[in-house]
Amino acid sequence: MTNSKYDELKFFFEPESVAVIGASRHPLKFGHFLLKNLVDLGFKGKIHAVNPNADQVLGLKAYPRIGLIEGKVDLAIIIVPASKVPQVMRDCSDKHVRGAVICSSGFRETGQKGQILEEEVLTIAKKAGMRVIGPNTTGILNTSNSFTTSFAPLPKWKKGNVAFVAQTGLFAAAAFWWIVSKQPFGISKIVGLGNKCDVDDAEILEYLAEDEETKVIAIYMEGVKDGRRLFEVFKKVTKKKPIIILKSGRTPAGMKASMSHTGSMAVKDEIFDAVCKQTGVIRVSGDLEELLDITKAFALQPLPNGNRVAVITVSGAGGVMTADECTKQGLELAPLSDETLNRIRVNMPAWAAISNPVDIEPLFEVVGPEDSIRIALNAALQDQNVDSAIVLFIAVPRFIPIFDMKIILRRIMEGHYKPKPVVTHLIGFKETVDLYTTQLEEESIPVYSSVERCAKALGSLWKYMQYQMRDK
Repeated sequence: MTNSKYDELKFFFEPESVAVIGASRHPLKFGHFLLKNLVDLGFKGKIHAVNPNADQVLGLKAYPRIGLIEGKVDLAIIIVPASKVPQVMRDCSDKHVRGAVICSSGFRETGQKGQILEEEVLTIAKKAGMRVIGPNTTGILNTSNSFTTSFAPLPKWKKGNVAFVAQTGLFAAAAFWWIVSKQPFGISKIVGLGNKCDVDDAEILEYLAEDEETKVIAIYMEGVKDGRRLFEVFKKVTKKKPIIILKSGRTPAGMKASMSHTGSMAVKDEIFDAVCKQTGVIRVSGDLEELLDITKAFALQPLPNGNRVAVITVSGAGGVMTADECTKQGLELAPLSDETLNRIRVNMPAWAAISNPVDIEPLFEVVGPEDSIRIALNAALQDQNVDSAIVLFIAVPRFIPIFDMKIILRRIMEGHYKPKPVVTHLIGFKETVDLYTTQLEEESIPVYSSVERCAKALGSLWKYMQYQMRDK
């Protein structure tokens, strides 16, 4: 990987020495939170505080300016008023700092005056050979070494295989708390690009394509800096890893809002949509929740070999609705083999009819709820006509005794040589649904709040698999 984009940008994620310029003793200042994150999270690199009005900050020696720090500094994290950033960048240039993450706001997103200021910063950086992420961002989080440039207080996290790239500080702040407390997958990297004055989505995607800790890439994007380059990078990266993207600024109102948020350049939505389809990028049409839904499927489940789905349901109506949603997503109901039908039928009452969707409610009368899931899902996953499965189950107190869903699914999934994706939808008493959701997702079985979301998740896995097959 010599001279690769990975090597070029690695110091942003694995710096040996960082300087927090704007480190503050005031407990409510962003510069205080940022330095506290680095100290409290246990980052092992050298941490330097820069504050001309303090001797110490959080027990660290404070320097009036970066030039007085002994030894090299790989990365400057800048969190001072926008008007002071150009001089700080000149100081960084004199110190031969490799790059800067500029957290400060007040640049292109505020109008012409801010744009001039941002251009001045970029001119200084280019002349010095420095790279810049930002401005107007929380920047970086690397969960493997506890390095961050975020000034938002961060929770304890679970390391994982998902990287988030965004034009907002949301992912290294509020959304991160939501993901850590709600989602079953872990995170490898978070990159907030802000105004993208220098480093942009395309470069970060090239970095993440080579990052061994990242298997899935999720993106929130407002504007496109270099459309042609992004198109080429999309094509290259999706051959290695899935990219799921939420692109906002789709309407005139959204475009106007993005200008005041990150000063983003608008791109026609139909053009961006076509680019995603041509390059194998999975574009979600909804909101942040849908982005996380689809990301969860890629993070936890294998890709399907085809589009044939077995639906295991306790509700006949649920099966019908799922059939409709599967069709919308380019999926088909699998024609179950006679062997599969017989394996289920032998446990059914004589009056019950068997087809796909498989209504397992009659099985309750014979074998109970636990074995009804085990028998039907096990038979379906062993069927060569089945590429994936959707399980719809209910949690009704007194009617269905609480059991350990984790043990059942573990036994079923361990019995199959070639894993097939399985997603689930639960409905019923909230406490039991929450319990089953935790048990299932601890076994890497995604749970969704509707049959529509189940179908979208499987449909996205299939779309990406189709692109992989077409590319080969």
